[in-house]
Amino acid sequence: MRIAFATEENRGLNSVVSSRFGRARYFVIVDYEGGEVKSYRVEVNPGSEARSGAGIKAVQKLINERVNVAVAGSFGPNAMTALEEMGIRHVGMSGITVEEALNRLKNQL
Repeated sequence: MRIAFATEENRGLNSVVSSRFGRARYFVIVDYEGGEVKSYRVEVNPGSEARSGAGIKAVQKLINERVNVAVAGSFGPNAMTALEEMGIRHVGMSGITVEEALNRLKNQL
């Protein structure tokens, strides 16, 4: 399973999950299997600097990365619709580290 966490900082699993999805600066993309992190990487969110369509640009990035779950505090209506259409689950969570968020998600995955 591949999970993308929207963050404002590039600190890997210590990054704090952002309250926003489309305009978050980064995505921490985690490959998660058997209850543990297999690998992760930090990618720049192309929506963060977009004049318009930030949510759609962010969703396209996640599609290209073959992400299964997106985590952020909130998702705009266009981003939510696009995520749902692409079969990418979205989870509302923010203000905690990616590592803490993974622990909270364990029972839901």
